[in-house]
Amino acid sequence: MSRSAKKRWISWIVLSALSAPGLLFSASLLGLFPWSPINCTHRDVDIMSGRVRLTRYIFWLPVHESVEDSALTRALQSDVLTAATPQWHHAVTLSPGLRHSPHYIFHSAISQIQELELVWKLTEFTPAARRASARRILELWQQGGRDDDANPYLNALSELSDKSNGRTIDEQDLPK
Repeated sequence: MSRSAKKRWISWIVLSALSAPGLLFSASLLGLFPWSPINCTHRDVDIMSGRVRLTRYIFWLPVHESVEDSALTRALQSDVLTAATPQWHHAVTLSPGLRHSPHYIFHSAISQIQELELVWKLTEFTPAARRASARRILELWQQGGRDDDANPYLNALSELSDKSNGRTIDEQDLPK
């Protein structure tokens, strides 16, 4: 192989290596490589506290991470939150060009937190009732190992809210 042919071959390899990340990233923007850590965002839920974590990935590296207290977390007492070791589970993964996420076992957990918060806004709950209902959602997630077990409880809370006729809900009023 001649010297100029070797130079062309090396130049082609270097050019390919340098352009590959840009091509991968561009392809991810078009919806190719769905939910790949080339370019995606994970939303996770801690089933011990109800906290929500957002992690942004580009080229398999986390470039941003934030953890927020949810309405469920804020309803709990701080000593409950500091005692538990977090158990993070994927709830949603989003990628550019896609409007849906893969289905995870805690896929509905974040929307369940929002549903609980909505019930609390529609009907006045005492702080003790908020704390007890938040604790019950966490128990259901932990015991069942998935978010499905919390749905009947949330439905029962919604029915209780509908039938409250404006009265304040206390801890003893909550469904079992």
